[in-house]
Amino acid sequence: MKRIIDTLLPLLMLLFVACDKPREIPDEVLGDIFHDALLVNAYLNYNPNFKADSMNIYEPIFDRYGYTTEDVQYTINNFSRRKSIRLGDVAEYMIARFEQESAELKEQSARMDTIINVASRYAVRTIFADSAVVVKSDADSTRLRFVLEDIEAGKYNIRGSYTLDSLDKETNRRIYIYFEKEDSTKQSLLNSSMVRRGKGTINQEYTAHPEEGRRNLVVDFFHYGGIKPKQRKAPHLTIHDLTITHTPTAEQSIDLLFQHQSQMRIFSDSMLYLNHAKE
Repeated sequence: MKRIIDTLLPLLMLLFVACDKPREIPDEVLGDIFHDALLVNAYLNYNPNFKADSMNIYEPIFDRYGYTTEDVQYTINNFSRRKSIRLGDVAEYMIARFEQESAELKEQSARMDTIINVASRYAVRTIFADSAVVVKSDADSTRLRFVLEDIEAGKYNIRGSYTLDSLDKETNRRIYIYFEKEDSTKQSLLNSSMVRRGKGTINQEYTAHPEEGRRNLVVDFFHYGGIKPKQRKAPHLTIHDLTITHTPTAEQSIDLLFQHQSQMRIFSDSMLYLNHAKE
């Protein structure tokens, strides 16, 4: 038994030393390590407030491929002694990977843009429409303010046309469009003077973001800047038409289109959603 142990001991020591010696990393694997390291660098450049120790950043990358910092240093140092391949060849492999990924992302982005455009055209709805609103007296002034309560997230397009009577001599007639929040504060979207000669038009688009909470959309044709309410006189005004359309968010639009088409199977899941098989 002692003889066996005495024989194995030098071998075990040799294996221990061999395992501790830095290993040379295959060229493609080294290119993959460079690729991941550059992605980390790009992230840090776009997030300057993120603080991290460089060793804590790169060592997990090396470990992901089964190597250590010493292995990387050893491999790079050995390039000067190798004739079969240069460090530039590894860099070219890394660049080729980036170019392939860029092409795939552009393809996916173009596909997603197409899906969103189709879905948005399907999901758009007219949520308000009025026409032939004629105001000639103060009693009609309530017809000049249009309110959509508790609006949903998405895009709102407001189109309309109006004529301000030439007999109306008041100055500073204005159109005021705004979001009214729960606390009664207002987010101004449009505060514009009315057209006095000929027909005036409105064609505005606004986006309500989900994180902004509940709010109302208000279109007010009876707004005076800095004039007290008791001093206001209703305009002699005709609103020929006013239409408000709503387009849900991209995610909601895609869901609506998918629900509509799921029975007919015009679009497959792979077309409606990004193909994750490439990830």
